[in-house]
Amino acid sequence: MSRRMPAIWTGPFTLTVLGTAALFVGFYVLLPVLPPYAERLGAGKGGVGLVISIYSLAAVAARLLAAGAMGGRARKVLLVAGLAGFAACAAAYSLVGNVPSLLGLRVLHGLAWGLATTGFGALVADLAPASRRGEAIGTWGLAPTVAMTVGPLGGAHLLASGGFPTVFAAAALLGLLAVAVVLPVEHAAGTHPVATRGGVHLPRGAWLPGVVLFLSNLSYGSLVAFLPVEVAGTPGRAGLFFTVFALAILVSRPFSGRLSDRHGRTAVIVPGLALGAVGTFLLGVPGSDAALAAAALLYGAGIGGAAFPVLMALTVDRCAPDERAAAVATFQTAYDLAIALGAALLGPVYARFGFLTMNAVAACAVGLSVVVLLLAKGDPRGAPDGGEGGGGRGTGS
Repeated sequence: MSRRMPAIWTGPFTLTVLGTAALFVGFYVLLPVLPPYAERLGAGKGGVGLVISIYSLAAVAARLLAAGAMGGRARKVLLVAGLAGFAACAAAYSLVGNVPSLLGLRVLHGLAWGLATTGFGALVADLAPASRRGEAIGTWGLAPTVAMTVGPLGGAHLLASGGFPTVFAAAALLGLLAVAVVLPVEHAAGTHPVATRGGVHLPRGAWLPGVVLFLSNLSYGSLVAFLPVEVAGTPGRAGLFFTVFALAILVSRPFSGRLSDRHGRTAVIVPGLALGAVGTFLLGVPGSDAALAAAALLYGAGIGGAAFPVLMALTVDRCAPDERAAAVATFQTAYDLAIALGAALLGPVYARFGFLTMNAVAACAVGLSVVVLLLAKGDPRGAPDGGEGGGGRGTGS
């Protein structure tokens, strides 16, 4: 007779998912609105780019500096501080009157975002039962994906109907809603307040998943930047890709996590990366809307649906409980850097050799990530499969 599986949808986990959804909807509501707002304040194209990128850089700094202090109950304090800061900064956009003040506010907002997202990731890692960690993280990861499908549309609608102040007020209210939702969440059962670490701490066990994530998501950075440019002559094609991409993630994430709990992390990550590599290459091949949708389906299910959440579960598997916040911060930093550097590194390839060659190079980077993962089988921190479901001995289980 099989033993009863521990529950995932506990009260604290449900509140964590709802809080994450509220935060990310607030983020995506602002996403299509801030570039025209920066232009209205006098920023040129270069200034708009800086307004967007400085936010991510500040978030990376916040994650790396604060993760070592997110031990035990300090984790919730910093999470709530990040959410409150997100809400306050969103409301303050209506008060800035020039580009320098907007840039300063974006730095503060990015710092708050880094605290909030790292805090949520660490919290869900604590709440996830070790034997169902992949499934729990994959399920939690649906919240940002759902937010991505509704947030930008909501922001555009609010801008058209009420102007910039309405959008900023809505984002602030969503941040406050996230605060209200997360306040009742107590420290995860079975975990203990631990001594905090000072300064930047990058756990050794997080490096392998981080490198694999970085290499495999360079492709995402390039397609976000250049797919809209490539298909600009055909309205709706970029929207088709990202819609199918998001739907593929929504369908595949819960199943991929569950499979990794039962059969091991590598058994899901490697096929997922392989599908993603094929989808990346096919994206560069000129074709019909059906071919574009097929590329989005393979890429979304492989990279976003299978590899991403299971790599995060692997990160938690390989790190001790007192390192979870720092491990999540390292993982998220690798993702941020992949998005930023994917466009920077592959942009010259696109400009010189075209979209097909750029995607072929990006697909090779995904393939290289598979090689890195498989060659790390003998890593002294334990086999890449990690956690209980994979039969490994991750230190975090």
